[in-house]
Amino acid sequence: MKVAGIVLIVWGGLAVLAAILQVMRGFEANFAGLSLIVLGTFLISRAKKKQEEKKERNKWLNN
Repeated sequence: MKVAGIVLIVWGGLAVLAAILQVMRGFEANFAGLSLIVLGTFLISRAKKKQEEKKERNKWLNN
């Protein structure tokens, strides 16, 4: 999930950059890239939380 999150953040960042460039040229822009950034951030935070839960579970089982 962490790798997918990173990919979505990069892809979303590029989409937002393209949208900003479109606005500068006078076209209408679609800022859907922001949703990719939010989703990628969620996936990374969820992966971290799962890793911490796994460490706590292993600590509990080993003690």
